[in-house]
Amino acid sequence: MDVGLIFSIVPRLLPTFMLGLVALLGLLLQRKTFSEVVSGTIKTMAGVIILFSAVDLLVGVISPISTMFGKVYAFQGEPISVDWTAFLSEYGIPVVLVMVFGFFVNILLARLTRLKYVFLTGHIMFWNAFMVVAALADAGKIKGVALVVLGSVIQGILATVLPALIAPFVFKLTGSKDFTIGHTTTILAVIGAWIGKLVGDPSKSTEDLKISDNWSFLKSMTISTSLIMFLLYLVMGFIAGPAWAAETFSGGSQPIWYLWIIYQGILFGASLTILLTGVRLMLAEIVPAFHGIAKKIVPDAVPALDCPMVFPYGQNALAIGFPIAMIASLVTLVIFGAIGYRYVLLPLVVAAFFDVGPAAVLANATGGRRGAIVASIVGGVLLIVFQALSLPFVANTAAGFINAFGGNDFSIIAIVVGGIARLLGF
Repeated sequence: MDVGLIFSIVPRLLPTFMLGLVALLGLLLQRKTFSEVVSGTIKTMAGVIILFSAVDLLVGVISPISTMFGKVYAFQGEPISVDWTAFLSEYGIPVVLVMVFGFFVNILLARLTRLKYVFLTGHIMFWNAFMVVAALADAGKIKGVALVVLGSVIQGILATVLPALIAPFVFKLTGSKDFTIGHTTTILAVIGAWIGKLVGDPSKSTEDLKISDNWSFLKSMTISTSLIMFLLYLVMGFIAGPAWAAETFSGGSQPIWYLWIIYQGILFGASLTILLTGVRLMLAEIVPAFHGIAKKIVPDAVPALDCPMVFPYGQNALAIGFPIAMIASLVTLVIFGAIGYRYVLLPLVVAAFFDVGPAAVLANATGGRRGAIVASIVGGVLLIVFQALSLPFVANTAAGFINAFGGNDFSIIAIVVGGIARLLGF
């Protein structure tokens, strides 16, 4: 049995079938017709698959930016030598058990407390459980049943509290209480929303930008995001060196390189369009179905869903926030290198989009254009700060994972859980 392969596909299979099951049970409890049950279940699962397909495309587009930055700037420090995938293979069973039992703790807390939030973003549940286990096990003093029991309690608390923190801002953004967000963006998004309140004016929204007729094509999210990504590629390519960029990405042909970055830009815009299609398809089915379950198990419960659910409410804010966050994070990374930070830090391009992006959307709702811009700058800085602060707490388990996907709630989990574990002598 290839354990590594199994755990590489679980984060995709889990949310697809989990949300499909939620839709199925919800529709059955509402005594919908056979046709409505089948249609709602399959549409929900299709929405999740479309969303993940779009995410894969987006990650594929933005990842080369890290490669180009690596050519420009060589971070001086101690490399991360621990293979986090090996840790996952070794601790895969405890991770899954923590995820499953943590979900039951989440349901129990939602049932018994005023925090009526149920975390349904399956792949984030998996990776949160991975980070909880990694932070607890890093010192090598807690294993077996104790690790699973303590990890499950922590996982359940996180799955209840984090969606509750972001819920008021999501409700304000959407104008309803149909869902909140269950994603790694929570802390950055809450900070962004508060920043928006402090510095901005919600009446001056990024979504209301006045554009002359000659530039009216920029009102299309697909076109505007395509152009922004093309320009980002163009600038980074020139900084890294056109000849090197062509050799690395287009077989040494500079004309093909320019065609390739145009293609990458348009692919980015197209991927966002696909992602929003998946969001709308899933949202239309899962929210009504979830209420069928909530009435029976957790009355008045609110589902915590993936972060792209907020993207339709601030498409311009997302398009503006991502490049600003990317630049701010790269500048901060260089500063950490200059002051002699111990470990090698890598650019967090994916987090700049999927974690600071939602922060910009919420900041726009609380503080308009100025709020979105300032929140994006602060979010970009905090990505690297959280990344740097969290690495020592998972240096023996998941440091490589943090260096690739941290700077967000993963880092917060590492700091808080790892810090408490050390204080208690685990």
